Amino acid sequence: MKIKRYVRSYLFFAVIILLVISIGLSVFAFVKIGNKNQEIREKETQLKTTSEFLDKTEQELETEKAEKDRLSKKLTQAEKENKRLQNENKNYKKEIEKLSAKKKAEVEKLTAKQNSPQSKYPKPTKTCYLTFDDGPSDNTLKILKILDKYDAKATFFVIGTNSKLEYLPKIKAAGHAIGLHSNTHDYSKIYKSRTNFFKDINKLSDKIEKYTGEKTMLLRFPGGSNNTVSRKYKKGIMTDLTTQVQIKGYAYFDWNVDSGDASGNNVPASRITKNVLKQAKNKNSICVLMHDTAAKGTTVKALPDIIEGLKKQGYKFEVLTEETYGYHYKVNN
Repeated sequence: MKIKRYVRSYLFFAVIILLVISIGLSVFAFVKIGNKNQEIREKETQLKTTSEFLDKTEQELETEKAEKDRLSKKLTQAEKENKRLQNENKNYKKEIEKLSAKKKAEVEKLTAKQNSPQSKYPKPTKTCYLTFDDGPSDNTLKILKILDKYDAKATFFVIGTNSKLEYLPKIKAAGHAIGLHSNTHDYSKIYKSRTNFFKDINKLSDKIEKYTGEKTMLLRFPGGSNNTVSRKYKKGIMTDLTTQVQIKGYAYFDWNVDSGDASGNNVPASRITKNVLKQAKNKNSICVLMHDTAAKGTTVKALPDIIEGLKKQGYKFEVLTEETYGYHYKVNN
């Protein structure tokens, strides 16, 4: 009986202890869970705060990106506008340079006209200026003999290479005029630049002065002032040279009657004569283009008939001077 009571007491205490332990564990678990819930709530609050911060940061980044894009677009537009203005400025600069060059050319032309002693109009009387280019040659003395026979004066536009410059004193002594044609007659060189042209002309001028004791200011461009071959070597060179030679005091001459003897060698004398006489009709003042080279024998042969025919038309023969009308063509380059 005692034992039963003892066991029952033991069990009772055991149950009480287990209950206390169970209650303690439950309380501990409850407290633990509460703490965990508190931690979870704190974490959720932190996560919410972090999420809000991230959202705010993302919005700020998007705003910054939008602003950056706006500024980038504005910068691109500004760069385009700057480029446009630069191009516009370049165009204005080119236009100013163009206008400046045009104005300069106009001033030079005006200066050239003012400096030129040449008459603005041809003589109203029947006057003929016979001219011979590209000599002196083996035919020069024959030409001088014919001119002397008919008491006709002429002008010789000479070259400085492959020519007989030793005949220059005879030309001068006979009362004829001597003019500059070119030293080399090489279009590719003389029409490449203004410098080249005057370098060539100065060499020829020195040679003529050496033989005659005088400088000449009479000049004829190879191919004439209206030649277009020069365009192959420099665009606008003839426009420049026709102005510059006058500024420097030269008197340049073209022609208004072409004998046609440059169309080839051995052009029939009858054709050369016909060309000259036909073109001379109904004119008061003429400048006749002929050539004085070794290959122009038919020009020499035609000369007597040309002089006689022109005399019948009432022409008198004179030499070109610095004051003579230039018979200028319209410049094409």
